[in-house]
Amino acid sequence: MPSKLKNANNFQEKWNDVLQKHAPENISLAREISELLDISLDSAYRRLRNETDYTLDEAALIANHFNIPLEALNNERHAMVSFKTNALKNDIDSYTAYLENMHSSVKRLASFENPQLYFGAEDIPVFYHYSSEHLLKFKITYWLKSLMLVPEFQNMTYDKIEIPEILIKTAHEIFKNFAKVNSTEIWTAETVLSTVKQIKFYWEAGFFELKDEALLVVDDLELCLKRIQKQAETGYMFNANGTMSSATYRLFVSDVMVGTNSILAKAGDHMFSYISYSTFNFMQTSNSDFNLQNELWMNNLMSRSTMISTVAEKQRNQFFKSVYKVIAELKQYIIDSD
Repeated sequence: MPSKLKNANNFQEKWNDVLQKHAPENISLAREISELLDISLDSAYRRLRNETDYTLDEAALIANHFNIPLEALNNERHAMVSFKTNALKNDIDSYTAYLENMHSSVKRLASFENPQLYFGAEDIPVFYHYSSEHLLKFKITYWLKSLMLVPEFQNMTYDKIEIPEILIKTAHEIFKNFAKVNSTEIWTAETVLSTVKQIKFYWEAGFFELKDEALLVVDDLELCLKRIQKQAETGYMFNANGTMSSATYRLFVSDVMVGTNSILAKAGDHMFSYISYSTFNFMQTSNSDFNLQNELWMNNLMSRSTMISTVAEKQRNQFFKSVYKVIAELKQYIIDSD
């Protein structure tokens, strides 16, 4: 066989191998490809058996559908890593796309058997913000108004801002699927502070017209943290309605600064890394070398941390006591302000 055809066939085999690893286990891959490419089921099977080549357009469609970077075919250039990013502009539509992409990723992860999520948490993991009404509205308002500078939200106080229903619905679905995933989180004493500072900034800047509005957000933050504490006590995730999920939960507290929000998602042989940038945005990659480095970093961080879920009750209570003290100080500051 000519070397050109042999190389082409090798790429086809490698592509199908990557595809098998990325596709959810609960679907018929051949049927999915048949519908996606608008070809017969037999034609889909021929492609999966390497009897028929994919066209470039077909490969691109599949890559986009399953969130597979074409860079996954090349493992030789280890120093080069391709990331998929969310292109955010200063409009609500791009944030809607950001949430939909997050929803797609979390829903897909939850569809695998025994999915695992590891979170190096410089801030409270973003998914928790979507578990309650007032905290959800505040965080989305802060991101859209103060970070993305969405024109519609400028020169408006918090009470005048209305979050589009599609954003609220998508955010709730994200948390619903997040609660199905076995999660390991590494927090520090600073993890809660960014949200506390954001609430304090909005109060001091006059974006809250009424104390009650600000206090409702603080109450939701406290409720969110109490749910996380309950997860740490039981070793299981909790749904937004307070019921226990079947997904496991582990919480570590590190004396070493995490430095950035970093996520490692694992399901069987599948691994993905999500690295934060621009405060709340994430870029993702399935690059195997990068994922292994991220996994090594997570493991090293955990080895130098204290596990406070299901064990170490004294340390767990001390940690959350310090967290609630910060929340109480913020609440009193708002109450005492003129």
